[in-house]
Amino acid sequence: MRQSTIDEIALGAARSVERILAEEHPGGAPQRQAKIQVMFADWIKHAVCREVRNDRRRVARRS
Repeated sequence: MRQSTIDEIALGAARSVERILAEEHPGGAPQRQAKIQVMFADWIKHAVCREVRNDRRRVARRS
């Protein structure tokens, strides 16, 4: 994965965390923490799926 891609993913994740922290959460800190954990899991899943797709393209080009 290119550094620019990693930077884009990190920036998107940071913005999402800032948005979550700014929101009101009726459950308080535990609910906010759970929401952040789910968000990070989604970002990691997105990055892994993207890298898998890119690897397939690289392999297809070599063949």
